[in-house]
Amino acid sequence: MQTFRKYELTPTQWATARKKIEKTGTDPEGETYATWDAEKVDVVVELGKLCKAWGTDEDGKPVCTTPGTKVSVDIVWPGEPMADFDKYLVWPDPVGISSMGYTLDQEYTRAFCVANPSAEYCQPPKPIEP
Repeated sequence: MQTFRKYELTPTQWATARKKIEKTGTDPEGETYATWDAEKVDVVVELGKLCKAWGTDEDGKPVCTTPGTKVSVDIVWPGEPMADFDKYLVWPDPVGISSMGYTLDQEYTRAFCVANPSAEYCQPPKPIEP
């Protein structure tokens, strides 16, 4: 079963950690290149430094008021996540169906609520009073 997790690392930490899930090869011209190791990861999406807080400009358009300092990375593991990445794990609220697909988003949501049982997202809706 695949596992979808989200991570935040400093650029230096990411430069080191990514080597644990990469493999190198040599192209026909003799140049060395790195690619994701398909035996270790199924998908890696480097999201970059995400905005932590938003405001609006004078025209009412959204602007980032607090840029992130860490690199955000989504990883789909072919099984259990590599333990070396545990210290970088973050749990942003689930956002519904993303480009990772329904099954992986459901897996993340279940894991999110196990890790954060008191999170507002994981609470049943309150009854609507007549």
